Amino acid sequence: MMEVPQEAIDHVEKIINEGTDEDILALFAFDKTEPRAMVAFKFQYWAYKVFPRYFESEPADFHTQFIFNMLAAYYGEHNYLNLGFRGCAKTSYTKLFLAYVLLNDMEHHRKYIKVLTRNFGNSKQIVTDVYNMIVEVKQLYGDILIRENKKQKQEESMASFTTSDQVKLLAGTIGMTQRGHVQDAYRPDLLMFDDVEDRESIQSLKTTESTIWRIDEAIQGLSANGSYMVNGNYISDEGVIQWFLNKPRMVVDKIAIQDDDGNPTWVARYDKEKIASIKDDADDFYGEYMCDPSRADTAFFERSHIDRDIEQAKQPTYEAAGVKYWGEYQPHHKYGIGADTSEGVGKDANTFAVFDFGTHPNDIGVLTATYFNNRIPPDLFGHELVRVGREFGNCIVAPEANNTGHATLATMRGYPNIYSQSDAVSSRQVKHTQRLGWRTTKKTKPQMFFDFRRDYNDGLIKIYDLNVLKEMRRYTHMDMTDTQVGMVTRHFDLLIAVVIAWQMRKHATFRAQHSALPVEDEPLFADIGL
Repeated sequence: MMEVPQEAIDHVEKIINEGTDEDILALFAFDKTEPRAMVAFKFQYWAYKVFPRYFESEPADFHTQFIFNMLAAYYGEHNYLNLGFRGCAKTSYTKLFLAYVLLNDMEHHRKYIKVLTRNFGNSKQIVTDVYNMIVEVKQLYGDILIRENKKQKQEESMASFTTSDQVKLLAGTIGMTQRGHVQDAYRPDLLMFDDVEDRESIQSLKTTESTIWRIDEAIQGLSANGSYMVNGNYISDEGVIQWFLNKPRMVVDKIAIQDDDGNPTWVARYDKEKIASIKDDADDFYGEYMCDPSRADTAFFERSHIDRDIEQAKQPTYEAAGVKYWGEYQPHHKYGIGADTSEGVGKDANTFAVFDFGTHPNDIGVLTATYFNNRIPPDLFGHELVRVGREFGNCIVAPEANNTGHATLATMRGYPNIYSQSDAVSSRQVKHTQRLGWRTTKKTKPQMFFDFRRDYNDGLIKIYDLNVLKEMRRYTHMDMTDTQVGMVTRHFDLLIAVVIAWQMRKHATFRAQHSALPVEDEPLFADIGL
């Protein structure tokens, strides 16, 4: 409970114990002119007294923070994202809050409230619970519910209801269209999102993309003074919750189950022994309980290894024509270039990466040069690949052969060492075709990424480019398995080029030949005076 002077508590207790129903209703009633701290106190006391079953454990300090942020969102001062850990009672507080404002807001500031979840059963349950809370206090507040059916039971499953003050609460899903929803003359003016993302949905960019489109449609359909609140768990920095985090006017509560020193944040409910048990049982403890998706198991690369290399990252030795160099050409080394092509001109970037594979098969491969340009068109990008390929001894170059890659490859005609992929035309015969470039397919993409990850983890790859390391750190299993590009897709143009370049390790050859040093037939003693 929030800290309140004892005399204030005594005054409230006297009203509850000795006052009339009108006195009690006046005690809990509020409007927008009342100090926010007073409204927060009224809500917390009301919930504690009227619905004690929700308070088996003494509230934590962060619950008061929830209340203030929900009130601010209710009045449209900001939007609110609650990323409290699983089990922190954020959904319970939301239901209590909705019941409180429906019963006690004398101005009925919100006219049309929608609860939206991925699963309709969840939103319907929230609306049902709020409905039943209102029914429970009928003796004090009277019957404020409008029933279409006079025989409706006191406790039932409700997808929506309307109060006698013409305030509507509706359950819906983020999978349904949000256009055209109007209550009387009112558009939705408060949205409550809950359960918008889970471990299943974050595995698919297609699902994430569709979810965000529907959520955005609902937000765009709000009234002019509308606002929204979101409950979620921060289990991925690539999905719906991250999209919310990136939006303006968003106040965020990130509440972990324990602080950085390992102390429980809700002492009354979770002691250290209980938290240790949760950690042992949880599939994703850091995402669901610590609000730290960077330590969740969705990351494709081992982030501790990447963090180590980030600390050792260096500025390029020099930069020329947009190419960053971390080393110079060594004629006795093997090199390979991978390239990710795009439309350029302000859209996805054209990128390439140059690996120095050394001399011997087990030498550590060093990322020697990188290039990133989202302005250059794909045909001119081909000229850059030829130029840099010649700098590194006409080394093998593998542009990705996607739609824009064809324009790049056409420009490169005449370069003597373009990667060419072979096709199996039968079970007994392999025919070497003239299909130039690297083709990233459902078959080759997982293989090339798993190869790269294995060799990186084994210490066979050295990367000094900080931008590449950052892309690796953000890359997830979802990014590796999906191919769609959309609202939440953060591009990995440099990383794709690097991974393709690493595949050239199998195909790189020495391009420069060195003549042998002359061998003397006999010592030239006369020349040295002997």
